[in-house]
Amino acid sequence: MSDDLVTPDNLSKELLKSLFDSAFLETSWDDEGDLRVKDRIRCFALPSENKDRIRLLAIFGFKDGATPAQRLECVNNINREYIMVRAAIGSNGVLRFDHDIYVKGGVTKKNVVLATKRFLSIPLEAIEDHGKELVV
Repeated sequence: MSDDLVTPDNLSKELLKSLFDSAFLETSWDDEGDLRVKDRIRCFALPSENKDRIRLLAIFGFKDGATPAQRLECVNNINREYIMVRAAIGSNGVLRFDHDIYVKGGVTKKNVVLATKRFLSIPLEAIEDHGKELVV
């Protein structure tokens, strides 16, 4: 395999951190040892358990007054318009955005960085379009 590819064989939090650091993205570790990446917003970059994909996850809070129906409408509207991210209401009532980058068969390191940068550019726009009165 080429050193320029991310595959299930070499996927790790440390590899991802080195890729993002090389691309001048801000990185840090949270208290559980998960990798956080920041460009305009912060997200988690999480290798799956079987290392076949990288999950990008950004979390936002809903305002206390946002009703369940308003939250659901916000998520549905985002999912209808934005195809690269998936919006959902988390089990603890937060607004979640996620996107999976599949690495089975190999994905270039450049593609991982570009996909992450693209992901990081979407949630604020989606919130502005569909939830600015609902999201903290």
